[in-house]
Amino acid sequence: MSRKIRTIRLRQLEGQLGEVAYQITKIHFSNFREPDLTWRPTANVFECSSCFRICLELAGVDPEQIEIGIVPGRLRVRGQRVAPEPNQSAESVPGPRKSVRVLAMEIDYGRFEREFDIPIKFDVNKISTEWTNGLLWIFLPIKAHA
Repeated sequence: MSRKIRTIRLRQLEGQLGEVAYQITKIHFSNFREPDLTWRPTANVFECSSCFRICLELAGVDPEQIEIGIVPGRLRVRGQRVAPEPNQSAESVPGPRKSVRVLAMEIDYGRFEREFDIPIKFDVNKISTEWTNGLLWIFLPIKAHA
């Protein structure tokens, strides 16, 4: 076998080995973090003619675990989400019920906190919330000028 053919063959094997290594390691672990660190839920904030509306994405959070605090000019939302794991009692799934390994962990969990600047005076006694499909809506009615 000539030297040129061996070099070509070696490059082909190197490429195949590189592809195998990529396939083995292509699972992304970039979002792994310490579970006790605070994360920030995503939010949309709207200013309407009569109120501020804040929408927080909190899928999987128990509404009882959410605390809303108000200080002059700021609104703070705190809570906690338990790490989502497979249902251990699923009878329709064959094989072991316990997860053997985590392949990806992209959903944030643990304590969370989010603060918002509210530049306009609002009526604290009329603040309301609504929970819809994993979204927490907070309504902050603007105080009427007297």
